[in-house]
Amino acid sequence: GGAAGTWWFDRSAGSSRHVEAPRIKAVDTLAAGDVFHGAFAVGLAEAMAIEHALRFASAAAALKCLRFGGRLGAPDRPGTLAMMAATWPETA
Repeated sequence: GGAAGTWWFDRSAGSSRHVEAPRIKAVDTLAAGDVFHGAFAVGLAEAMAIEHALRFASAAAALKCLRFGGRLGAPDRPGTLAMMAATWPETA
């Protein structure tokens, strides 16, 4: 995770895959991992495809890193979806 993005093994493709992280200038990484995992869990609970859920989680964590304040800097869904559209236009 983090600036390097996220790698996972795609069993159906039989290979490792990668989702790039949004490029940002982080000001506070406190709680970014928690935000990532929470958003990823939401994506899985909503039956998003793994790649889409990882992009959703990466966008949420990146937005958190743009704000000070631990969990108080956690983004909302509209902001996360806007970050996804800006980073990966094909997800819009």
